[in-house]
Amino acid sequence: MTRKITIVGDSLAQWSDGFGLRSRLPAEFSVTDVSVAGYTTEDWLQNKDQLNRIPTDLWILELGTNDAMAYGTNGYESRTLDLINFLQSNQISIVYLTLIPRTNMTSIKETIRENNETLRKIKLQKEKVDIVDIESIFESYQGEIPLYPISDPIHPNQIGYDLMGETYRKKILGI
Repeated sequence: MTRKITIVGDSLAQWSDGFGLRSRLPAEFSVTDVSVAGYTTEDWLQNKDQLNRIPTDLWILELGTNDAMAYGTNGYESRTLDLINFLQSNQISIVYLTLIPRTNMTSIKETIRENNETLRKIKLQKEKVDIVDIESIFESYQGEIPLYPISDPIHPNQIGYDLMGETYRKKILGI
């Protein structure tokens, strides 16, 4: 039986080819990545009807960096709850909320931290919602090569994308 995973995200997912999950997961998993660079939770709410057509057992929401830049913390909780409620309204599915990395862009680090705290609160109040803590993985990284190239403080290098992919893989497989 195939387990269907759909990634709803922004450029972090899109530019990483869905964090490489198609090749990281066993054959019984089918991964669809509909991520769009620049998208916020508001953009996905405005385009939610396309999501309704995708049969999904597990939704991975990887959103927040663009929200932090466009809206700060204003309305993040309500938009995220609206999106979760929509995703779960027509299908019995699980939603993984991604605690996104704070990036190397100083101006949005605190906003991302606050929005990640909002996601933690949402997890406590919603059934069939869980957290994938990419934030902590990046914060505890001790490697010699920085996770972000000097030219791009928001999008990690391949090491960062690999850390994200492995974290999702382990969460999905329960290891």
